[in-house]
Amino acid sequence: MGKKLRLTESELHNVIRRIIEQSDDEYYKISPEDYLDMMQYASYNGNIFRKQKQYGGKPLYITGDLDLSGKDVTDIGPIAYVDGSLDIRNTKVSNLGDLKVKRYISDSGTPRERIREKQELDTKLTQQESLRDSDEWALEQGDETGEKAHALFDNLVNVGEIEPLSDDDKEKLIILRRKLQDLEREYEQLDDNDDRVSEVQEAIDETQSEIEELEENDVDVYMIYPSPRYSHYGLQQFEVLIPGFKDREYTVGTEDEMDVAALTYAKNYIDDVGADGFNESFIEDYLDVDAIVNMAEEDYDYVVRESPESYFNDKDYELTDEQEERKDELETMIYDLEQEQNELDTDREDYDELYEDFQNHIDALQEELDSIEVDTEPTEDMIDNKVYELVRDVRRDPLDYLKNYGLNIKDYIDEDELAQGLVDSDGWGVMNGYDGQYDSEDVNGITYYIMRTN
Repeated sequence: MGKKLRLTESELHNVIRRIIEQSDDEYYKISPEDYLDMMQYASYNGNIFRKQKQYGGKPLYITGDLDLSGKDVTDIGPIAYVDGSLDIRNTKVSNLGDLKVKRYISDSGTPRERIREKQELDTKLTQQESLRDSDEWALEQGDETGEKAHALFDNLVNVGEIEPLSDDDKEKLIILRRKLQDLEREYEQLDDNDDRVSEVQEAIDETQSEIEELEENDVDVYMIYPSPRYSHYGLQQFEVLIPGFKDREYTVGTEDEMDVAALTYAKNYIDDVGADGFNESFIEDYLDVDAIVNMAEEDYDYVVRESPESYFNDKDYELTDEQEERKDELETMIYDLEQEQNELDTDREDYDELYEDFQNHIDALQEELDSIEVDTEPTEDMIDNKVYELVRDVRRDPLDYLKNYGLNIKDYIDEDELAQGLVDSDGWGVMNGYDGQYDSEDVNGITYYIMRTN
């Protein structure tokens, strides 16, 4: 244990002064820091708050979270209320009286935890004893919770987790209990000086020992306790009130209930982890491809029109049909004129004049032909073809498109289909974080499925 720290007299007076200043008619309000300073001064003995006159016997009101975990404290003093959480883990505190807290109490590793758990167990055993007395879960009653409890009990027996008494042992236990009663009556009637006192006491001890050994396995379906507060994704949850089963939790459900619970788990998992919780190869099958393609088509149609130079080069542009038709006409006309020009009779007196006329005509046509150029504005067909080409790639690999554009993959997943796919892939065990396993038992013609979840 580390060295205990002590407050100086001046520091102690300052703490007390702050406490007095924070008092009201009903409580002394004290901050967690000032409370701990006083406890430190008193070697963590809360009785100091009862002894000091300045408190006037008033209960304490702690104004925030109070952490006493790991401290060597048994008595926390007259605290009435903690305006936050109280942490007394791994202390010697056994009783908090009527103390109230705003949030929660952490008491693991304390006498209080053991007392509380014993009280809770006794309450549960009393509730189950009431069911046992009326045989509420007799199979002929058809009680659904009872049938599920039977399924869990039978499963624990079948896998060797519990070994209930045989009919012979149950009869033997009844006989031994009667024998013990007879021996105790006989013992009470003996005088202290009777030679048989020792013999009868020895018989009592032996009988008691036999009874205790049998009672360890004197268990039945009513030791299966249905949790009234918790469920496992909608499945009925059970505890086993048998020594050795502390903190274990089991669920039991029908096939339909298991399907619904697994799907609920899968949807919750997707909400929690998003697309990052899946391999890309798995998630691709559940992308809403049509939605992605429609978005990509609108996007590409816009950007291709706005920045055609990014998607087309000179080789992509072509003459229009009208331009091609005029070009063919001009080339044919030039060819025909050149042929006629070449066939002119050089001996004609007007040869030079005619030749020049042909040439002027040819030059004019050639000038028009040279002026026919490709329009660098993409046509509607060019745009449509380019968008189709780009969208075709998106349809082939929609995940790559989403990643390249930094889009949230989860926004484009069919989450219902993905949840069902996760269940189809991993089965009901997907919702069992303990070992991923489940078992089954038939009760009253119904198959119930059992999982240990903790």
